[in-house]
Amino acid sequence: MIAHIIDDLWDMDFLVDLEKTLLEMPMHSTNVANPRSFPNGRVGSHRLFGTDVFVREGLNRVTHLREEAEIFFDAFKVLEEQIFNDHIFLRRIDVNLQYFGQDGTGHTDGSDDDDYTIMIMNCSQWKPEWGGQFQILDDTGEHVIEEHQYVPGRVLIFPGRYMHRGLAPTHPYVYRYTTVFRVRIDNIDEYF
Repeated sequence: MIAHIIDDLWDMDFLVDLEKTLLEMPMHSTNVANPRSFPNGRVGSHRLFGTDVFVREGLNRVTHLREEAEIFFDAFKVLEEQIFNDHIFLRRIDVNLQYFGQDGTGHTDGSDDDDYTIMIMNCSQWKPEWGGQFQILDDTGEHVIEEHQYVPGRVLIFPGRYMHRGLAPTHPYVYRYTTVFRVRIDNIDEYF
């Protein structure tokens, strides 16, 4: 299995607080996967709603930090303490929002071997029949090699270089939120 799965890391009170924060944050349609237009990257394979919470463009250069970031850093601290028992280099925190019919297309989150994605499935309530699966794809992006159900609070950790996508909810009035931490981890085998 490519993705490491962790369930039941947070209690429901924390998930509800995180979800409340997400519901109150403005989302924009500027989340472009596989950007290919120069110079601003506004054209790609798909566009989702979302927002940047934290963006680091260098060791000492933070270019974006939302005022609501504290609860996301609290979640990241739990990941560091409960999963890694170590400090992990955090490059960025993004929130994705998908609605009915808005399947993602295959994309990557990094290209280096030490680029990893840690994803939280944020919705505090979810029924399996609502869809929203997470898929890891082969290099062509045409074949699913791994699929995981959307489960409230589930954490997925996978190499950012793998092509992946999130499927949309199959119910017209359900919204699929995920928080994505893009990190650098040198020796993942030490932790799993």
